[in-house]
Amino acid sequence: MVQLLCLALRNSVAQTPHAEPRSGGHPSPTESIHNLSQLVDKAHQNGEISKEIEYRRGLSRLAWDQFARHSKSLDRWDRWSIVYGNDLPLALLLEGTHQWSDAETIYRQDQFNLAHERLAGNDIKSENQLHLARLLTKEGKQPEARAICSHWKNRVKHNADFALFAVKHNVPTPPLYDTPEVEIGGWKLECGLPEEGLRLLSQQIQAHPGMLAPYTVLGNYYLAEGDFQKALAAERDGTTALLHR
Repeated sequence: MVQLLCLALRNSVAQTPHAEPRSGGHPSPTESIHNLSQLVDKAHQNGEISKEIEYRRGLSRLAWDQFARHSKSLDRWDRWSIVYGNDLPLALLLEGTHQWSDAETIYRQDQFNLAHERLAGNDIKSENQLHLARLLTKEGKQPEARAICSHWKNRVKHNADFALFAVKHNVPTPPLYDTPEVEIGGWKLECGLPEEGLRLLSQQIQAHPGMLAPYTVLGNYYLAEGDFQKALAAERDGTTALLHR
């Protein structure tokens, strides 16, 4: 599940060793990216939204520059990681602070980059596009928003197919990472049915208390709506649920 990979990506920031500084005391690009990653994480945990946005903007510039220079590198900051680990959260924060034009630009850039990313499945592609659909509705661009929602309406439930297959066939049985109901709930949040979406997600939390996915969907929704306290609470609750299952 994409949400689990993103959590692992964030947790790895604190564990990534510093690169050796260049001669003369100037940090290498890898060290600069690592330092900004730490600042992003600290601002995020402290709820310092303006600082997190500033640091994520800088991190995006550095990471994409490094990727352009070393696109074949196996470094942690590949194209998938930049989009999901930094740029998508940045767009949500920009949307939540009513910087809609900037948020739309990033969602569209993400869409372009994901189209060229072999590791990106329909889970992350649909998530980014549905975030865009919600924003377009706010901006009065309903026809495009409706087209995106229509495209994904009967597809998103299949994002959970791999998780259900693993639970059904793997021995020993792995934990459940996602369900069709979570994906449908996320679609409803983004496509004009927030009350139904929240109800579905609440039901999934009750049915599968150790599953991270519904908390991640809730956290992203609250970020985009500018309710940053609820977003952090959903993230904390999800981490607790994941650690105690």
